[in-house]
Amino acid sequence: MSSLRLALRLCRKSPGFTALVLATLALGIGANTAIFSLVYGAFLRPLPYPDADRLVHISEATAQSPDLSVSYPDFLDWKASQDVFSGLAVYRAEGATLQTPGGAEEVTVAEVSGDFFGVMGLHSAQGRDLDARDDRVGAPPAVWLTHSTWERLFQQQAGMVGRTVTLNGVATVVAGILPADFRFHRHADAFIPIEPAADAQFLRQRENHTGLYGIAKLKPGVALAQAGAELSAVGERLQREYPSTNSGTRPRLVPLRARLEGDAAPRLMLLMAAVGLLLLVVCVNVANLLLARSFQRRREMAIRTALGATRRQLFGQLLAESLLLAGGGGILGAVLGRWGYALVARLAPPEMRELIHGPTGFDYGVWLAVAGLALLTGVAFGLAPAWQLSQANPNDALKNGRPLVRTLWGRLHLSDALVLLQVLLAVTLLVDAGLLIRSLQRLTAFPTGIRPEHVITLRVSSPAAAAMTKDPGAFIRFHETLLAQAKGRGDILSAAFASSLPYTGNQSSNSFFRPDRPLPAPGHFPESNVHVVTPDYFKTLGIPLVRGAAFDGNEPRPAFPPGQPLTMASLRKIYANFTVSAVISRKMADRFWPGENPLGKTFQIGLPEMSLPQLKIVGVAGDTTQFGAERGDQVEFYVPLAQLPEAMTLHLIARTREDPAAAAASLREAIHQAAPGEPIFDVETMTQRISDFSSGRRFSMELFLFFAATALVLASTGIYGVVAFLVGQRSREIGIRMALGARRSGVLLDVLARGLKLALPGAGLGLVAGWAGSRALQSQLFGISGGDAPTYLASGLLALAAALIACAMPALRASRIDPAQALRSE
Repeated sequence: MSSLRLALRLCRKSPGFTALVLATLALGIGANTAIFSLVYGAFLRPLPYPDADRLVHISEATAQSPDLSVSYPDFLDWKASQDVFSGLAVYRAEGATLQTPGGAEEVTVAEVSGDFFGVMGLHSAQGRDLDARDDRVGAPPAVWLTHSTWERLFQQQAGMVGRTVTLNGVATVVAGILPADFRFHRHADAFIPIEPAADAQFLRQRENHTGLYGIAKLKPGVALAQAGAELSAVGERLQREYPSTNSGTRPRLVPLRARLEGDAAPRLMLLMAAVGLLLLVVCVNVANLLLARSFQRRREMAIRTALGATRRQLFGQLLAESLLLAGGGGILGAVLGRWGYALVARLAPPEMRELIHGPTGFDYGVWLAVAGLALLTGVAFGLAPAWQLSQANPNDALKNGRPLVRTLWGRLHLSDALVLLQVLLAVTLLVDAGLLIRSLQRLTAFPTGIRPEHVITLRVSSPAAAAMTKDPGAFIRFHETLLAQAKGRGDILSAAFASSLPYTGNQSSNSFFRPDRPLPAPGHFPESNVHVVTPDYFKTLGIPLVRGAAFDGNEPRPAFPPGQPLTMASLRKIYANFTVSAVISRKMADRFWPGENPLGKTFQIGLPEMSLPQLKIVGVAGDTTQFGAERGDQVEFYVPLAQLPEAMTLHLIARTREDPAAAAASLREAIHQAAPGEPIFDVETMTQRISDFSSGRRFSMELFLFFAATALVLASTGIYGVVAFLVGQRSREIGIRMALGARRSGVLLDVLARGLKLALPGAGLGLVAGWAGSRALQSQLFGISGGDAPTYLASGLLALAAALIACAMPALRASRIDPAQALRSE
C-alpha cells in the first residue's frame, strides 16, 4: 500500500505527464476493448439457446453447389430414418404482409417444421408452443409473434393470444408470443408451420431446393461425425432410389456456431490481430515516455540506493507506479471501449452484426478482459524502465549518458530501440491497411455490367403474390398496372419489375439441358441463375444487348384457367406446347453454345422427367456481377413475367431523370395510387446497394487505416521525443560547433539524419513484417497479391515522411541555437 500511495503522489506531481500516459493507454486499451467486445459477442459468448453446443446446421451439397438449400422430401426422409438427433427441423425466411392496427406491414416470417421449438429449446412467453398438431395438412392457420413484433406493431396489446390477424390475406390465429430475449439467427418477426402450405409452394417436388435449411440437436453423447455418417447413409440411399433428382446430392452438417460465423470470422480475427499490434505500439510508446522520465529520476534512484534501498524494493516501487498508471488507463479505456463498441457495432456490416448474440453491452467476460489488458500493459511497459532505474549505479548518477543495448546494427540507446520497434509495428499496420485500400479500389473499379447511376429500387408487398397460384393472370396484371403508374411520372425515364436484382443477395437458379445434345449424367446437369423480368429491365439497369433483342411485351402468353389452383400437373399441361422466350447472358452463350449463334436455339429447364417449359433464345445480354466482383460474371438467363410468373414479392426498379433518392417520393405516390395500402419497403438506390455489398471489406479497411494512422502518430511522437531529448542534451556541443563555424544547414541535416537513422531500420523491418502478415490477409484481398509493390513503396515513404516531420521541429530548434547562450547555460 505504501508503494501505491507513493506512486499516487508522484503522479500528482507530474499532471501533464500522467495525463499523456493515461490518454495513450486509454486509446490502446479502449480500441482493444471495443474490438474484443465484438469478437466476444460473436465467438466466445455462448449462443442464447439451451444446449447450444449440440445444435447442428444442415444443408445439402452437390458438385455445382457446395451449400445448397434442403429439399423438403429429403428432409422428411432424414427425419423418418435418423436416430442421432433428439429433434430435427427445417426453416426458411419469407416476406409476408401482416395487417396491423396501423395498416399493412411487410414482415419476415419464418416457416418452420413442428420440431423447431423443441430443437431451439423455445417456449412461448404467452400462449402455447408450436407442435406437430400445427404442422400438418389441414391444420388451422396459426402464427407465433416475436416479442419485438408484438411491441412494435401491436403496442403490446393485452389479449393478443387467441386474436385473429390477417397474414398474406389469410385469417390466422395468434397462438403465442415468444420471449423478449429470444433471437433467431435469421431475422424473423413471426413463425408459422410449414406443412399446411407445402403443396401450394411446390415443396413436395424432390428436385426443388427452395431456401429451406435444417437445424437439429444432437442426442447426448452423439458426436457430429457420427450424426454426419448416419445422415450420409440416408443420403446415399436416396441417391439410389431417386437417381435423377438426388444423384451427387449429400447432406452437409456443421455446428450452428460455425455456420453463424461464416465469412465474418476471418475479418474479425484480423481486426483482433491489428488492434493487438496497436496495443503493443501503445505499450512501447508509454515505455519510452517512462524511460525519458527515468533520466530525470536516476539521481533519485541512486540516492535511495545509497541510503539502503534494495534493487528489489526499487523495482517493486517502479512497477507499482506502472500498474497504477495502467489501472487508470484501463478505467478510461473501458469507458472509451464501451463507447467505441457501440460505434463499431453500429457501423459494422450486417453479417458481423448478426453474429453478436446475447446482450449488446459489456458483461463479465469483457470486464475481465479489460482488467487483464490493464494488468498486461502495466507489466509490459513498466518492466524496462523499472529494471533500468532499479539498476542505477550511484557512481553514474551524475553522468548524462543514456543506457545502451547491443543490436545487429551496433550499439543503440534503449529508447532508440523502442522507437525502432514502434516504427516497425506502425509500418506493418500501414502495409496491411494499404493492401486493403488497394483491394477495395480494385473491387469498386471492377465492371458491374450495369449502369447504377440514377436508379432507385424498392419492393411492393402485394396480396396478388399470395394468390398467384390461384390466378396468375391477376398477379401479372397487378404489376403491369403499377408499371403504368410509375412510367406516367415525369421524373421516371423507365421502370421494370424483376424477381431478383444484382447486389441484393437474392438468388434463384435452375438446372437446364439442351434437347439437341446428349443428356448430362444424373447429378451433373448445369445450373444457371434465372430472372423473371418485365420488358424494360435491360434498359432500366443499363445492361447492353449483345445480340438479338430484349422482350417487347408482345410475347404470347400462356392460358391460365381462371380460378383453377396451379399444381405441377396443371403447369405441365399449360406449358406442354408453349415456348417461353429467353435472353441469356454472354457467359452462358459462350459456355453452352461456344462458336455458335445461340439465337433461335432452345433449352429446357429442370430435369427431362419434370416436363417443364422449353425456352427459346431471343437475345444475348451483357454479363453482370450479380453477387459482387469476388464471384465474377454469372451464368444467367431472363424470362418475361407475362410468360413465366413467379410467386414472390418482386423488385421494382426505376431509372430517374435526376437524383434517384428524390424521385423515391414520386414513385411511392404512383404506387399508392395503383395499390392503396400496400406496404412499400426495401427502398434503396442501386449505387448504395453496390456500396453495401462491399461494406465488410470497407469496414475492415477503415479500422485497419485508423489503427495504422494511430500507430504512425505514436511512432512519430516517439521519434520526436528521442530527437528532442538528443538536441536538449547536445545543445552545448551544438553551440560550440556553431561557434567554430558549423553551418546551420549542416546542424539541421545532422539532426534529421539522426531521426532517419531510427526510422529507416524500423521501416525496413516493418515492410518485411507486413509482407509476412499479408499471407493471413490474402483471403481478404481482391485483384492484388500480398506482395503488391506500390503498397510497400507508399507505406515506406509515408513512414519516412512522418519521421522527417517528427524531426523537423527539433532540427529547426537545433539550427537556431545561440552559441553564446548555449555556452553560458553550462
